[in-house]
Amino acid sequence: MKRALAGLGLLLVLVLSACTGLPTTGYVNPGRGPEGDETQQFAFVPDGPQDDASPAEIVEGFLRAGSGPADDWATAKLFLAPGTQWDPRARVTIDRLVDRRATAVPDGSSVSVQLSTVAGVDANGAYSPAVTGAIESLSFALSRVDDQWRITSAPDGVVLYEEVFPTVYQAASVAYFDPTFSFIVPDVRWFPRPLVASRVTTALVDGQPSSWLAGAVRNAFPDELSLVGRSVTLSSTGVAQVQLPQAALSLDRTTLDRMQTQLTRSLVTAGISEVQMTVDGTPITATELPVKVTRVDPSPAVLTMDGTFGVLSGENVDAIPTLSDAVETLDPTSIELEADRSLAAVLTQQGTVASALADGRTFLLDDRPGLVAPSIDSDGAIWSVPRTAPSQVRAYTPEGVPRDIGNAWPDASEVAAFQISRDGTRIAAVVTVAGVREVWLAGIVREGTAISLGPPHVLSFSEPGAFDLSWLDDTTVGVLTSVDGVARLEELNVGGRGTVGPVPENAKAIAGGSASVRVLDDTGRLFSRRGSSWTLVATDIRVLAGQQGTTS
Repeated sequence: MKRALAGLGLLLVLVLSACTGLPTTGYVNPGRGPEGDETQQFAFVPDGPQDDASPAEIVEGFLRAGSGPADDWATAKLFLAPGTQWDPRARVTIDRLVDRRATAVPDGSSVSVQLSTVAGVDANGAYSPAVTGAIESLSFALSRVDDQWRITSAPDGVVLYEEVFPTVYQAASVAYFDPTFSFIVPDVRWFPRPLVASRVTTALVDGQPSSWLAGAVRNAFPDELSLVGRSVTLSSTGVAQVQLPQAALSLDRTTLDRMQTQLTRSLVTAGISEVQMTVDGTPITATELPVKVTRVDPSPAVLTMDGTFGVLSGENVDAIPTLSDAVETLDPTSIELEADRSLAAVLTQQGTVASALADGRTFLLDDRPGLVAPSIDSDGAIWSVPRTAPSQVRAYTPEGVPRDIGNAWPDASEVAAFQISRDGTRIAAVVTVAGVREVWLAGIVREGTAISLGPPHVLSFSEPGAFDLSWLDDTTVGVLTSVDGVARLEELNVGGRGTVGPVPENAKAIAGGSASVRVLDDTGRLFSRRGSSWTLVATDIRVLAGQQGTTS
């Protein structure tokens, strides 16, 4: 493995007035900053083609050179014959280096490369996992140029093995609004590190949301408004400036403030703390707007073994005025609270879905057989679905008026669990497709009174034993799985890679916390995780309630 890493020939350079090259085989965290800042970058510089290299070595070197995006992948282009067309920005294929194989035909005129694909990133920076065990084959044509082999035809895009990908590309969130302009919704993308600020800005101003999210979010930037010149530059005071055309001056103040909010929230994920919109170098008057928070109350809401419902405070359970009494009468097996705690969605011991209101009233909403735990959307509607009929999702008003949800989980035969994000724009679900459990996302599309789900976006193609999930934060879905009696927690990043970790034995339910993950086991023990350790919080807990936000 050391020999393979050393063979990459990657150098880490600090871009200053004088550049220095240092050999490295480890991981690095390149510096961040906007385009135009000449002191901010660390970058990989791969080796160019070696004299008398074989066709397979030329192709292998070309693939390694995909790790060097500087000057529009100038090093990779040295492997190409003059006039060869190749677009490195078209996509990123992420593979396992140990499985990569390059094979040349006897006369050297072509080379095929077999890849074990892990994931891909499209031209817009959107990340998608690959199907487990996916194999991809790439074909290259070569000829001799000045008695050296060069590539005359290559697939567009770059190939990076999975350990190097996050050191060459950086995740950043393009910030959109929900339809009410109350929440910020992050659309996670991956861009080359030297270009991340410019690419995030271009994606926001001139681009579109990811296809699965497009109908669920709103962009304050008008479609006809485009960037002028370089997308991000630094002022003498260190403020990032985004140049817009004269048409921006005719926009109303509310629109400009929303634009400023989206830019600020987007560029902070690229390492930029202050941004200013300008026209012909003159700043536009605009202010970042306050938005609703999606954090969860630091105190968990629980139902105890003796049937008491409320907010856990030390060893006590503090009742939620009136609502607690209403919830307790329903004999719940699952509970989800609206952000302001004026409403609870309940799955009862009898298998029905009901609502509990802050004024003490309760309503039976859904008595279809085989219902899974319900979830509350940002309009206060309670969503319910039978496990074996995923397309039959309904949203009920708290008083019981139903509405069908269109395009719900096409091709799925079962839904084991689902939850709506706290900004109300996305839904995550554990579904079964062709006998395999997967984790899907979809945007929630509202057109007048009609509600439908956008096209599914797969977070994970293989989650055997998955049985419960929860939004842990705006960009992470936690999934509980159990395989051969061993439970584990999958933390799946929306638009990125996930992690796998242990959970307490016999875990049965999961919920997001303000800065933690909460898990309840089947003996009534409640645990909270901070960092990598699980702490016992309480015992004799029957139900751990999900929460759609906080009252503060």
